Amino acid sequence: MRVPRQAAGRCRGNSLMEVLAAVLVVGVAALGVAKLELLNGQTNRAALERSIATLLADDMIERLRANPDAAYAAIGEGDSPPAFVDCLAASCAPAQLASFDIAVWKCSLGSWRDAAPCQAARQAGALPSTDLQPGLPAGDGSVVFAGDLATVTVSWRGAVSAGVSVAGHR
Repeated sequence: MRVPRQAAGRCRGNSLMEVLAAVLVVGVAALGVAKLELLNGQTNRAALERSIATLLADDMIERLRANPDAAYAAIGEGDSPPAFVDCLAASCAPAQLASFDIAVWKCSLGSWRDAAPCQAARQAGALPSTDLQPGLPAGDGSVVFAGDLATVTVSWRGAVSAGVSVAGHR
């Protein structure tokens, strides 16, 4: 059986308009997938920063609990770390250990990582290098006391500016 010539002439291929429409649909879908990947990366980064901030706040609460004999004073956001006292090399009195704790904690947050006490802490081995522990972007923290209750707040400037507060008894 032979196919009539008129029917055979209509089946030559896709028109240019059909091809352009298909390219447009695929392009829009690819842009949507790229946007989702970008948002996924930003969300993961924000979650990582919040986890680091929570760990740093918990770290300071545990330092307060481990040194109950020291008279810790309130630590403000923007306060630079105190002079570094190397309590790893020698025994320290409670007040010296408190100074050590505050210096190491402030240096771990991020804003003060290049300060002289932080460099001394890294040289003494109390902190890892900034390559291994860079801290949070513009990270800083504060500790406020209300009787036996200490509230530790860590703030930073990230994709989603945020802060974390942890309260605990010392």
